[in-house]
Amino acid sequence: MNAADPGALVLINRRLRVLTGIAGGALTLYVTLALFGLVRSSSQHYAAFTFAVMLMAGLISVRAVVAERILDSGSRWFRTRLGVALTGLLLASAGGLYILYHAKRLEVAAPYFDNFDMAVGLLFTAGVLILTWLNWGAVLTLVITASIAYFFYGHLFEHPLLTHPEYQPNFVMNYVGLGTTQGFFWFAQTAVDDIYYLVLYASVLFGIGMIYSIIEMGKAMGNRIPGGAAGPAVIGSGVVSSVMGVAVSNVVLTGRFTIPMMKKYGYSPAMAGAIEAAASTSGQIMPPVLGLAAFIIASFLGMKYIDVVKAAVIPGILYMTGIAIAVMVYAKRHRLPKLSETIDAGVIWRTFPSFLVSFVAVCWLLVNYYSPSVAGLAGCVIALSLSLFQGRYRPRLGELALALEEGQELMAVLALLLIAIGPLGQAFLTTGFSGRLGTYLIHVLPDNSLVLLIGAAILSLILGMGLPTPVAYLVVALALVPFLQLLGVKAFLAHYFVFYFAVYSALSPPVAVAALAGAKIAGAGFWETCRESMKLAATTFIIPFAFVYRPQLLSFPNLGWDVVPPIVEILLIQWTSSIALFGHFRRPLSTVESGLFGAATLLGYWAMVTEALYSTFVFAGAVAALFVTVGVRRPRTVPSAGGV
Repeated sequence: MNAADPGALVLINRRLRVLTGIAGGALTLYVTLALFGLVRSSSQHYAAFTFAVMLMAGLISVRAVVAERILDSGSRWFRTRLGVALTGLLLASAGGLYILYHAKRLEVAAPYFDNFDMAVGLLFTAGVLILTWLNWGAVLTLVITASIAYFFYGHLFEHPLLTHPEYQPNFVMNYVGLGTTQGFFWFAQTAVDDIYYLVLYASVLFGIGMIYSIIEMGKAMGNRIPGGAAGPAVIGSGVVSSVMGVAVSNVVLTGRFTIPMMKKYGYSPAMAGAIEAAASTSGQIMPPVLGLAAFIIASFLGMKYIDVVKAAVIPGILYMTGIAIAVMVYAKRHRLPKLSETIDAGVIWRTFPSFLVSFVAVCWLLVNYYSPSVAGLAGCVIALSLSLFQGRYRPRLGELALALEEGQELMAVLALLLIAIGPLGQAFLTTGFSGRLGTYLIHVLPDNSLVLLIGAAILSLILGMGLPTPVAYLVVALALVPFLQLLGVKAFLAHYFVFYFAVYSALSPPVAVAALAGAKIAGAGFWETCRESMKLAATTFIIPFAFVYRPQLLSFPNLGWDVVPPIVEILLIQWTSSIALFGHFRRPLSTVESGLFGAATLLGYWAMVTEALYSTFVFAGAVAALFVTVGVRRPRTVPSAGGV
């Protein structure tokens, strides 16, 4: 068989897909047996999971290269890229199999490994890095590679911030690739014990038609409000991303429906892409998945996962209100019409109950401290059972099989991500670099808590550039949480603060991966889409500062009346900032009037970070006076563009 022949490539791709499906099915069966206690939770358990993930990720990587060649027979470097993918598959899976076979011995012998163990560990590390590069890009791979190199050779630096004690290679390798509870295996535990079935639950929801139901509900709302074409994006993408938890994938999944609709009804291509990107990014913040970062936060702090999720409820809702307010102000500014789309009510009535009942069940189980895996499995069973009663919208067996296959492959790629970032965290913690960085920052930055928090926010955006949400959070948490704790910020609040700004890095230039995906679908310029994305996100920047100074915002469901003032403050800040950025309040505003609303926004920030209650009344009074003054003033004959 000639591998260069298109027909042969198609056959090879089919066989690779079958192999991936068999591996995914075997892995799901294994995880299910482990969930019911039929597999002992030990180093061998996590080594077995890691091996399966490496095998699947390697097969997916090879398939991607072959598929690209099928679509474009003139694609360059096909043989080279295929060779790299096969090398990554061989090294990662063979190394993972060796560690699985010798897991108990390696656990007892650590860190006194023999030379052959060390060689396998290095080759396994190389294989994981290759697969990470193929599936998650060069930026993340370079960051992880640099952290491993620093672990080995950081003692050669002379600067007191960078240097660390010299470690023996065996010691380092224990924390990178051979220690069955450290390094690559650190977050493998989280992937298999917590995340696996939640991701499969999301894929089941897509398979039974949930996305179409949510889009139709968005249309129903959009038919009632000006600029309603953004409704399916704000509602649909927000709900879908809350269970999917991956911003870029969500943009690609829902943007193909929502972005053309927004453009059709008058939204500029850049704004259409930006709205989809901002709404999809909400999934990193909204329960129950939080872009996988919730599991890492819980692991760091020794908390229950559901306690982290509950704390995210109010901030997550406030994020969505900020985006919605900004979109409404923009729509008013440009006089965008309501939607006039036909609603398929049958899709809603037939498919939405399967989503709603299963989602409520998942949330109930999580709130009652059942494991995420149990909740996810229950969600799968309930959703699949109810889908049988969807009438003509009942999913076909092939559709469900395809959805599960895609879910298993997504889980493999996400698990690869969590496995790959393990050495990054180990390097920061074991060498003490994170603690030294915090001490260094506290000495070089001004002695003002608000200024220091702003500096931490900017650093979070920079450190998170181009990285997936869990990695962006991990990097900024390791670098900045010790620094924030030195400022007196409690550990949980510090983790949440940097987590939020790590999420925002998906929208902020120069990388802005979510905005980039939205721009491509919308056919808009990248920088223009980034600009609009940042305008939308700017309405929500107050939220991380708010819960540092008003921690009651993270107290859901144990709420008191003290949560009302900060919520009102945030909503007013979101409104005034949207008016300032888009230059409209009942009419187009002049530059001066937009500037006054910008000043009101800054006053709101001052009120939020001030302990005294009078600051809230000062801010609210100033906003009320501004609303009245601007609202009654007659517009000019030729209004200025204001903040647009």
